[in-house]
Amino acid sequence: MAEERVRVSEETPGVVRVTLSNGAGHNVVDFELGRQFREALSGPARSARVVEIVAEGPNFCVGGDVRGFAADPDASLTALADDFHSCQRLILGFTQPVVIGVQGWAAGIGLSLALSGDVIVLGAGARLRPAYTAIGLTPDGGMTATLPAAVGRARAMDMFLTNRPMAAEEALACGLASRVVADEDLHTETAAIAASIAAGPPQALAATKKLVRTADGVLTDAHLDLEAKSIGDRGLSPEGREGVASFVGKRAPSWPS
Repeated sequence: MAEERVRVSEETPGVVRVTLSNGAGHNVVDFELGRQFREALSGPARSARVVEIVAEGPNFCVGGDVRGFAADPDASLTALADDFHSCQRLILGFTQPVVIGVQGWAAGIGLSLALSGDVIVLGAGARLRPAYTAIGLTPDGGMTATLPAAVGRARAMDMFLTNRPMAAEEALACGLASRVVADEDLHTETAAIAASIAAGPPQALAATKKLVRTADGVLTDAHLDLEAKSIGDRGLSPEGREGVASFVGKRAPSWPS
């Protein structure tokens, strides 16, 4: 029986927590982690209101299994990249919000995974590093798109080419992180954020996420039309009607399930 590398739990209504549980191994990415992660993302997470991704141990994820690469130097790394990309495609395909909590190092594919979140919470001691060119490789996990989108092309190229680490406060200042919290509070705060989002109107949240992703930071006339149609649809929906009625009635909303 394979060692547990990923654990799934549902402690808060509407929130499915996916935990990278190989803390002693720094949650290194190999085919077994990919298999278990894919199963977790394909299971209960698909029907959750919010998906929360966290990790055990001192580090979130230090990247690929470099020792494994060295043990089989003639093996193509494309297969491993494709394998983990299938996990990230599942995450990127979620209509519901994804909240990710990061402690310690998020390096290589670990940073790519962190960048796939909608809300990215960093412990104060978190360190982010692409790491690829330091061992003669190029980034995967979508990082050549997601890192420049998060921090800007110039800063991303600095990180790619020099492999300097980015600390949590810099990540917050440049827009990569959503929040920075005390290291010891990371999992509590991440869970609280996920629970808060799960208590909101799920269809409106999903529609908002879709609009943001569709725009990809570029405002066009067509996107204004999409926003106008979306708010119109939401206003006529049970969620929208309940939201307006609860506001006028000065009461907490009861969102339709």
